[in-house]
Order: sequence, then C-alpha cells, then structure tokens
Amino acid sequence: MTDDALLRRIAPCGLDCGRCLDNPDSPIGRHARELARELGGFGRRAAFFSQLDPVFAAYPEFERVLTRLGQGGCASCRTGTCLLGDCRVKDCVRERGLAFCFACADFAACDPGLPPGLAERWRANNRRMADIGLEAYALWLDGQPRY
Repeated sequence: MTDDALLRRIAPCGLDCGRCLDNPDSPIGRHARELARELGGFGRRAAFFSQLDPVFAAYPEFERVLTRLGQGGCASCRTGTCLLGDCRVKDCVRERGLAFCFACADFAACDPGLPPGLAERWRANNRRMADIGLEAYALWLDGQPRY
C-alpha cells in the first residue's frame, strides 16, 4: 500500500478511516449496500413477517440504519469530515504540517480534547505507530475489530 493510500486510510489519531462505518467505501458500507440489495422490497413484507416473529416489526428502523451505513458521509477525516464532528486532531496535524500526532514535539503533553475512551485510544494508537512504523501498524489494524 502506498504512503498516500495509508494516509487516506489511517487518521492522524490512528483510527482506521478505511473501515469506518461513515466511509461509503469501507467494508461496512459495501456490505450494507449488498444487504439492502439482497433484501430488495422486504420492507413491504415486514408487517407479514412480524406476525411470525415480532422482531420484524422493527424493520423500518433497521432499514433506515442500513441505508445510512450504505451511504456514509466521509471518505476519511483527511479528505472529509469526521463523524466526531468537533474533533480537532485532523486540523491540528494539518496546521503543524504533520501526518500523525506522534510526530509532534508536544505529543506527550497534548490533550486532544477527545472523549475519555477515545483519548486513551488516540494515545495508544500513536504510540504503537511510533514504535512499529506505519506499514506494520496498518497490518496490525487489519487484525483488529474496528469498533
């Protein structure tokens, strides 16, 4: 994978934009569109099936989520908008001329302004990238669940 492709795929925070639920080109987006295609007009039949199994009464909500997953809204935070709308990380690295947070002299003391769980993940991701390199990090991500 080229450096440009890795930069599109991996966000400055270390999250995998290439597998994000908001990326229409991600496996989630592709599978959602395929599932919607396979289900076809099932929505017209959901009421009948809900008589057989009540779970199908929720099909309209499921279909709404499935449609949203198939459309996505961002190809990566470097080229679009992050689903976490107020994330400052992508803007900070751009302003500093960096690709990833770990390359910043202020990384150790930085408070990225992320929610607590995501802030810890941001720090761990960037430490791992610094330790093993971007290509090895991308391979490691491939073996991890996205969420």
